[in-house]
Amino acid sequence: ESLSDGNFCADDEEMHGGLCYDTCSKLTSGMYPHRQSAWTCCKSDSCANAFGSCCRHNFGWCSGYDIAGMREGNKVCPHKPGACLNNEELFLNVCYKKCSLLTNGNYPYRVASATCCKRTDLTCLVEDGVADGLSGQSLTSDMFDVAGGCRDGSAGTP
Repeated sequence: ESLSDGNFCADDEEMHGGLCYDTCSKLTSGMYPHRQSAWTCCKSDSCANAFGSCCRHNFGWCSGYDIAGMREGNKVCPHKPGACLNNEELFLNVCYKKCSLLTNGNYPYRVASATCCKRTDLTCLVEDGVADGLSGQSLTSDMFDVAGGCRDGSAGTP
């Protein structure tokens, strides 16, 4: 992240409507590089008909074109300006140290501030190893509720 580039979003994001999104250029392989809405990317800044051939739409809630940059995590909702550190992921507008780093890749998906999971489905509602027959896939620890810069010795991080 360059702090002097004038962009308040991460380097792989663009600002639109006060939120940071993955860039239309990247999402459309350069074909429709201008963002017109959360779900619309266009060939130019001034497409007269956003539903014509000069624009593409990919509707979804925190999916399609309505996502933050991949640096913030996979299929993360757009967020307020600011960026997480390289070893952090965004969850509910808060940066946490990546679950993949905290669990050596065993529970790579964050599903709560202190819970990481092996998957991204309902099995994350149940703790891994609980003898209840539900085959849980998550792990909860107060050690997961930390930022990436925690105790790294740098004055620039919390």
